[in-house]
Amino acid sequence: MMAPFTPVTFRTARGFELQVASLHQVVRAMAMAWPNKDCELYRTAARLAERAEQGWCTPRAAYDAFVAAAREQGRIVAPRKLHDRVLDEMAAIEPGNFNPPSSTTRQRSRRSIANTASRSRHA
Repeated sequence: MMAPFTPVTFRTARGFELQVASLHQVVRAMAMAWPNKDCELYRTAARLAERAEQGWCTPRAAYDAFVAAAREQGRIVAPRKLHDRVLDEMAAIEPGNFNPPSSTTRQRSRRSIANTASRSRHA
């Protein structure tokens, strides 16, 4: 099932991140911590989200108002390229925890499995 809107990552004022791509998620994000809930764009987005839930405006209008308010307050997280995410993950691997088996170790383990299997057949 595809999301009704293009997903954006929203970061609350407390640092929690969530994907927003539907009216339900917009309403949820609007209820979370924001730096400034008195901002005009925030109040407009909150009002439109409530009206969209009641059927008085389109979910698209509420979503667009949410994105505008979130961008104004720096709450939209820019998507990172796959290349950057992979580099971050690889950098997080500590060399002491990364010990790929050598080819000789793999060959020995294959031989021991084969020997164990042949011993069990002859026993």
